[in-house]
Amino acid sequence: MNSSPSRKRLLSIIEKLAWIVERTAAIPCIIAIGAMTAIVILGVVFRYVLVSPLGWTEEAARYLMIWAASLAVSMGIMKREHVGITLVVQKLPPGLERWCTVGVHLAILLFLWVLTQRGYYMAINGKNQISPLLGISMTWSLAAIPIAGFLALLQTIFLIIIKIVSPSISK
Repeated sequence: MNSSPSRKRLLSIIEKLAWIVERTAAIPCIIAIGAMTAIVILGVVFRYVLVSPLGWTEEAARYLMIWAASLAVSMGIMKREHVGITLVVQKLPPGLERWCTVGVHLAILLFLWVLTQRGYYMAINGKNQISPLLGISMTWSLAAIPIAGFLALLQTIFLIIIKIVSPSISK
């Protein structure tokens, strides 16, 4: 990785992969938010205009919100939009700052691995649980955690590679 063209090529590949992962999360996230909005409006109309409430709208909106929020995590990671405390790290010399940032990302990576792994088992174990109003397997709502965790894991790996290959990129 000593030559500049190979670094630029690697960064280009990583950025393209990160974009693909972001789109993989963004499209279903947008769909979930749109569907959630439509369901909430439908619920309000049936409850207050037609005075005949639909029991399932609240539950469906809740599950869609879980999916949307979970998928948005990986998008925020790559865009570096999550809350962070950088006061101490920014005061470090550039080389030390870079490796400290990589260390933080490795700790996040460990957390995301545990979240994804445990979330997977939780989703699998939810197959025999049925949601009370929708009548669907809870696996569908619980699957948001391991899927979103995996996408966030990929984005964190991309951030680590970017930080190591291109130390001029902050955070």
